[in-house]
This record gives sequence, C-alpha cells and structure tokens, in this order.
Amino acid sequence: MKTLTIWQPYAQAITLGLKTYETRSWFTKYRGKIAIHASIKPLSKECKLLAQKYDIKNFSFGEIIVIADLTDCILITEDFIKSQPQTEIDFGDWRIGRYAWKLENVHILTQPQKASGKQGLWNWKYQNL
Repeated sequence: MKTLTIWQPYAQAITLGLKTYETRSWFTKYRGKIAIHASIKPLSKECKLLAQKYDIKNFSFGEIIVIADLTDCILITEDFIKSQPQTEIDFGDWRIGRYAWKLENVHILTQPQKASGKQGLWNWKYQNL
C-alpha cells in the first residue's frame, strides 16, 4: 500500500478530523488507498504549541495510524486557501504553488502498526487490518 510519513501533530490531526488535506511541495498522480505513518521525529517547539492550541495530547510515533483514500491533488491558489477553515491552515503549508492532497474515508487503526518511515510515497506491506 502506498504510504506517506507525516510529522506529529499533523498526522494526529488527521485522526481527529482537524485535517483533510496534506500539503506537499510536489504533485502526485496516485489516487487510491494510502496509509499515514506518524514520523518518529520528536515534536519541535512550534509543533508543541500547535498541539496545545488544539488540545492534542496522545501521539503515535513510528507507526501507521490511518488508512484513507487519496482522492485528489489540488494546486494551491489564493482562492483555494480562502475556502479553507483555520484548522486546515494551521495544519498545513498553504503557500501558493504547493499541492493539497485530499484525504477521504479516513479509517483510524485500532492497533497502529510499527514501521520505519521514508521520504516521498513509499510501499508498506500490511497484514491483518
């Protein structure tokens, strides 16, 4: 399954419904099931403040925590930015010219799966989901 590693608290924001777009500097043609892997990287000071703002306390690190459908990859424009709620803005890099990957049908794993993260889209073999 295609997989994307995301830092915390951004990955956790997906599980809480605070984030439906993952912003990236690059476009992908891929559409379909995607696993979200919470990076092992500790929270930076800035990320800790963001987590406090939204009262996010429980984090997974180094685990696959979500399976979703990647349904679109949208070029970020000024008008698209204006249509986003503050939570999306807070949990992404919404500079014009970047891309917003739309995540739908989010399924939170009841038993997160340990995995080593990688950059870009990578393949993860899963069992018993």
